[in-house]
Amino acid sequence: MKLKKYMRLPQYEVGKYQKESLGQVQALFSQAFGGRKISVRMLKWQMEDNPCLQNRATTLWREDTLVAYNALTPSYAVLDGREVVAAVSGTTMADVHFPGASLQLFTECAKQNRDISIIYGFPNHNSYGITVKYLDHHYVGDVSFWMAQAVRTEASDKIKEFFSFSDEYEGISKELSKEHEFIKIRKSAFLNWRFFLKPEFEYRGFEFVDEKGKHGYIVADIYVENEVKQLQVVDIIADSPNVMKQLLLYSIHLAYQWSCEVVKLWLTSEKYEDVLIESGFVYGEHPFAMTVWNQDINIKKSYITMADSDIF
Repeated sequence: MKLKKYMRLPQYEVGKYQKESLGQVQALFSQAFGGRKISVRMLKWQMEDNPCLQNRATTLWREDTLVAYNALTPSYAVLDGREVVAAVSGTTMADVHFPGASLQLFTECAKQNRDISIIYGFPNHNSYGITVKYLDHHYVGDVSFWMAQAVRTEASDKIKEFFSFSDEYEGISKELSKEHEFIKIRKSAFLNWRFFLKPEFEYRGFEFVDEKGKHGYIVADIYVENEVKQLQVVDIIADSPNVMKQLLLYSIHLAYQWSCEVVKLWLTSEKYEDVLIESGFVYGEHPFAMTVWNQDINIKKSYITMADSDIF
């Protein structure tokens, strides 16, 4: 990644993740996000406990002042048939009093993480203009919510709640990689870390199990926005369209049971568009722009869920 040559901006001292600076990371987070708070526990979970790669944060400094911070969340994935390490560019913030910090931050992050095969993100309006115009990040499309109304729905008796991931889903995701350009490998250690060990979040998992074994799961949580209670399907995977449909219908059943008004999820794969529509979902709510650093992917031939972002 190269900054456009005509840019003439201050340069800041480059660093990496440091436990000793977490207090400054918290302060910068609060400044950048309108007073919101992030706990030391959450920062350590993200940086130190990821079973894929640890400590993937880039920092910029002016003497002893933290100027900018970017955190990656690495995971194992399949990209064009190859098993690789991918990462989502997540928590990104820069002190507005230091010009050019955001531009240098993304450039240094790419330099520090050359062992990661694909870095992608879902930038907000401010970051999108910077990354696409000046850093040549590739806009690959919008990821919008599929949404269904919460209504009384018949639920499969083969779907049960579970509290720890097992290894079956790694195989299912690798099988799906034969039909998708990009998909995260559902390794059990990563999934347990991402959902059941994440502090301050209450995810619940439900899996489809019969006499032949495990065939798919959803991970759900509750989110309230503008006084509307909604069920979010943060992740979903299945080994057949029929199991996918049963899981989607189960999410509507759960939403009704939990007194939610709607169900929302991300699923970009064109393979499941008909199944989603048949299950009562409508596409197009609240699009998020997706960008990829230094390369392109076909978003319709990629398997992207909310779990591929660090927002949910």
